[in-house]
Amino acid sequence: MTTLTPRNIEILRIIVEEYILTWEVLGSKLLLKKYDLGVSSATVRNDMALLEKLELVYQPYNSAGRLPTAKWLRAFVSYLMSETPDHFLEEKSSMSIGSDIAKLSDFVHKITYELAKNTREIAFFLIPEKHISEHSGVATFLRKNHKRIGDDIYNIIKMLEDKVNFSSFIQAFPIHEGVNIFIGEENILPYLKDYTIILKPLSIEGQKWYVGIIGGLKMNYSFNISAVRGII
Repeated sequence: MTTLTPRNIEILRIIVEEYILTWEVLGSKLLLKKYDLGVSSATVRNDMALLEKLELVYQPYNSAGRLPTAKWLRAFVSYLMSETPDHFLEEKSSMSIGSDIAKLSDFVHKITYELAKNTREIAFFLIPEKHISEHSGVATFLRKNHKRIGDDIYNIIKMLEDKVNFSSFIQAFPIHEGVNIFIGEENILPYLKDYTIILKPLSIEGQKWYVGIIGGLKMNYSFNISAVRGII
């Protein structure tokens, strides 16, 4: 069993943080130019080769630097899940819902809008038993990602607008209590392989509710996890 050294782990951390911030491939020379690790470029290349062998990073093309794999993103996110504080949306505890459908719809709209505004991802809220499905943030998400998402966005919009199938899709995930994260190919549908879903189930008055976001693999995981975790 291969044991990673502290330097291996530091290089992994740098690669994933640079990926999230810049969406760029990071080679050994650029890494050492930005971060003083006290070793040679050849040493960093050897470390990267080891990390690639362990399927934690990969080369998108020959002679390129490395990008994190979904396997490493999963490990990084698992770490964040235990470390991030809650981010509470404004006035999240101030509303009394009761059984008033109009009031409930206003509540769902407010929560979805605030979550999309704060995360700048696509936010959604589902109450399957009441046939309520709300989403927000598509325009902002398009402005932020239009250069790289291509035609996939039409599939995502179509999925969100088909409320019955979208509810079935979300409920089909292996969901546990608390915040759930599905990265890349974990998302079942082929056109979601470049996206992350952060999802939280709620149990209110014996019913299952679901709130969450859909965003690219490049996202602010720490903030977005805490945003979904602390929303209700």
